[in-house]
Amino acid sequence: MSKPKLDLLPVELLYEIQLFALSRYLPLASRKLHQIFKSAPPSYVAEYIFLRTSTKPGHVYVKALRYPLCSLNVLQFIRILAEKHSVSLTPTELPRRLFTNLVPRKDGVPWNEQDHPLPFIRGLLAMGFNVNANSDGGYGLVKAVQSGFAPLVRFLLDNDASPGYKDDLAIRVAIRQKNLSMVKLLIERTDRDGSGSRSVNNRNKRRRLEDRVKVTKDMLKIAVKCKAQDIVEYLMNEKGCVPDMQTLYLMR
Repeated sequence: MSKPKLDLLPVELLYEIQLFALSRYLPLASRKLHQIFKSAPPSYVAEYIFLRTSTKPGHVYVKALRYPLCSLNVLQFIRILAEKHSVSLTPTELPRRLFTNLVPRKDGVPWNEQDHPLPFIRGLLAMGFNVNANSDGGYGLVKAVQSGFAPLVRFLLDNDASPGYKDDLAIRVAIRQKNLSMVKLLIERTDRDGSGSRSVNNRNKRRRLEDRVKVTKDMLKIAVKCKAQDIVEYLMNEKGCVPDMQTLYLMR
């Protein structure tokens, strides 16, 4: 007599089994099980993630957001569960998974405000989460710069992301890409009107905003090595960066 197959059990019973087992392998046991759990409602997915994350030390929301299953809809239900267990909305890290697949576009279509992960991060803010734009040593900003995702770069900067992490890695990436507009975006602070200055004492006089990072001789040297002449001129003429002897030799 053949043994009964697990995937022949009622869906509701399978859900209960999984909430008891909390197994990451059960949905992979067969194609049918995979489809069953893939089609699970957000409330169930939220309960599964919450049970897995709340049993481990550390911030529940940080761990929950690492799950690819954790959509904004699922997160709404996780928040309901968390509030029942008195879990507070502490500062939340942005998981690497949001940025890992960002690469330069080959189709020539510019990035826009609706491209992933911008709507997701905006949704987190709308839900009241205080996201840390410098999560994982500024990984998100570097990936956004690398992919040329200017709206995301601007959004992260507006939410206190610092291009100075890891020895100005984001800026060095932009320089190597010979992307002057991106270099300026990373270095210079701009007011909401995009002028790069702000009014003082409600008068017409305006004061230049302080740059996000200090331009370094190393940045200039990289620009010279990459033959990014427009960036070289910007760093020297507009930012007053003086080349060292080695960089002068390379400029000959």
